[in-house]
Amino acid sequence: MPFFQPSVSPLPENISLRGQTAIVTGASQGIGTEIVAQLLERSISTVVLAVRNVAKGEEARKAILGRPSVKKGMDTKAVVKVMKLEAEDYGSVKSFADDFSKEFGELHLLMLNAGIGILERDILPTTHEKTIQVNYLSNVLLLLLLYPLLTNTATTTGTPTRITWTGSRMHTSSSLLTGKKPLAPSSTVLGHFDSKESWVPFTRYGDSKLLCLLFMYEMTNHDDGGKVVQNSFCPGMVNTGMSDVLPIYLRVPVNMVKALRARSVDVAGWVALNTAVVVGGESHGQFYADKEVVEPAPWFRSAEGRRVQKMLWNETVDEMAKYTKVPAWMKKV
Repeated sequence: MPFFQPSVSPLPENISLRGQTAIVTGASQGIGTEIVAQLLERSISTVVLAVRNVAKGEEARKAILGRPSVKKGMDTKAVVKVMKLEAEDYGSVKSFADDFSKEFGELHLLMLNAGIGILERDILPTTHEKTIQVNYLSNVLLLLLLYPLLTNTATTTGTPTRITWTGSRMHTSSSLLTGKKPLAPSSTVLGHFDSKESWVPFTRYGDSKLLCLLFMYEMTNHDDGGKVVQNSFCPGMVNTGMSDVLPIYLRVPVNMVKALRARSVDVAGWVALNTAVVVGGESHGQFYADKEVVEPAPWFRSAEGRRVQKMLWNETVDEMAKYTKVPAWMKKV
């Protein structure tokens, strides 16, 4: 990967999202906030900021609505609402989905953007390691809970709805893909990542993004995208506060690299919306780096990659069945 990132062209000027409803998770800062702003600039009718901290979400909402570009482009009747979503807690995910479905009759776009990158291992009351829970498992539960609304909206409008994951090229650094922490023959995928032995602080974010991609790739074997188009994107290195979790001796050099290499959040927003609203049905099941489709690494096609993908799918089916009715198409393989 070159040190300097390639330039990214702005979005087409003729995009209008009037009449559409979107959810953006992790919308109180960084890329999430920018996605909300750019949706409003393109006249989306309803957008929900799904955030863990409602007060911080309200501050982000106020700042977004104060932008001149948003005032210029937004629908004067647009609904911009902040709703609580704590991805560490399955109960909060379920409450959010229930409340949203009761209040809003349609959903055209689900942006699964919430994510964390931490350096300390933490096992949550769900029994899962925190990064895996927040970045992967809770996103899957939210997707499944809202999937009926997405399919119903597609049926009503005659146009496919969208699910877009914020992914990362860092999935290639996963301890599974590199073989540095291989999956034992007797282990489960989720059990492996919950174990202390698998913990590698600087690859755990990549581990979680690998799981998201594996799930998406397998889901395309069960759903052809005729009703709901699902894809993922990597925005590249972006100048956000994500590095703030690093200790000072690491934060300083990382911030120096960011100063030279990182993109601004508005460019990251172009990458996100290109994947979410510009590319068409051909993007179903695809991973985009910047605005280009990236072919899966050879590991995904290997016998081990295929084995892990199917194992993860089956384990995820069992996990989700504890909290919601798993749809008929989500069969074990």
